[in-house]
Amino acid sequence: MFKTSEVYSAVILITVIFIVLSTGFVIFIIRFKLRQGLHHQEKMKMAEEFSKQLMQSQIEVQEATMSMLGQELHDNICQQISSIKLLPAIVRSNPARAEQTLEEMEQYLGETINDIRNLTKAMDKEWLEQFDLVANLETEIKRINAANRLTIRMETPKALPLEADKQLMLFRIVQEALQNAVRHSGASEIGIAVSTGTTGIDLSIMDNGKGFKNNLKSEGLGIRNMKHRTSLLKGTIEWTSNDSGSAVRISIPLTDTAHEN
Repeated sequence: MFKTSEVYSAVILITVIFIVLSTGFVIFIIRFKLRQGLHHQEKMKMAEEFSKQLMQSQIEVQEATMSMLGQELHDNICQQISSIKLLPAIVRSNPARAEQTLEEMEQYLGETINDIRNLTKAMDKEWLEQFDLVANLETEIKRINAANRLTIRMETPKALPLEADKQLMLFRIVQEALQNAVRHSGASEIGIAVSTGTTGIDLSIMDNGKGFKNNLKSEGLGIRNMKHRTSLLKGTIEWTSNDSGSAVRISIPLTDTAHEN
């Protein structure tokens, strides 16, 4: 038979163990709820900051687009229309060339109409809602190559499995990297490579310029914006440089799972 004192001791021990376990469980639940609340607040803060940066990116893209539209209208469309305006005078001075001249006029008008249609796409409000990174990079590359200062080549899939707002944000990061390379690298060639996998998108901007030696210690606003916007996309960005050029490598996940874990 158990002694009364032993029974009391066992009851007290079991009670203490129960209290300790219960307290530990309650503390665990409280800490879990606190972590859940902090995680929710962090997600809300990130979402708010993403919206803010998205709006800023939209404004920047629209401003750049309006500047490009003005330049295209002045340098391209107006020149084409001026050339077309001269054709009737050719017909009057040389009626024998009327048929050939009319064919040229029809061709020039068709090209001009097509160019105007392409420009008006950038003025459609649905353009930003359906933003396509690849198409806009192709336009940016064409614009830079037209200056004949350097050559940019790009290898990319036709479409990216990424939401339009994230493509717009990524475009601003790449655009900033391109502008830095064009202005500061002294390169004659820039290469852009985009690849997609099951988990994310990898993008590289490489140049054959002089590189940089400060390792971004005195980074400016543009570099900070690139880093911040990449973090909002839950991705990573890194710079490498040597005597034969520099590179910017960006990785963007297609889901938030890895980041949250």
